[in-house]
Amino acid sequence: MNLYDDNEIARIKKVQETNDRLEEFFTDKRKDWNEIITPIFKVLSIDLDNPTSSKLLLEAQGAALSFRQDINEQMSIFLAKRSKEEIKIKRIKQDKFVFYATGFGIKTNLGEKGILIDGHLSENDRTMQLIENYIDFLRSTIKNLESFSYAMKNLIELMNYLAR
Repeated sequence: MNLYDDNEIARIKKVQETNDRLEEFFTDKRKDWNEIITPIFKVLSIDLDNPTSSKLLLEAQGAALSFRQDINEQMSIFLAKRSKEEIKIKRIKQDKFVFYATGFGIKTNLGEKGILIDGHLSENDRTMQLIENYIDFLRSTIKNLESFSYAMKNLIELMNYLAR
């Protein structure tokens, strides 16, 4: 007995191809953010005796603030995408539950229906995991930038204390 009709196989294949592209996209975005952000952390090891250090510190602080804003905007985009994907999953679950409760040739209990439905939703669940992982990456990047800003504040305070 084949649980998947041609339409379902096509739907799953389409979601799988989308997930593969999404995974590549997120990998590229992570690399991009790491390349963008890593250089500003080098400012923490500047020479405090150099008069141009204060300018570098201020520029790095401004860049960190700007990056945080960009990341927040990107995070809101993917939170909205995650929300849309949750709606898709709920609708598919509902459709498949009705199918297994009424149109499936074999009587199944609730647990068995859940297992069968999970099989249909595996690629949609992968989509959610990919989006969640990227959102988690963005959140930890923001935390790193917040820690960086705090370290910058302390460095500026130290420069002020040393009267530089």
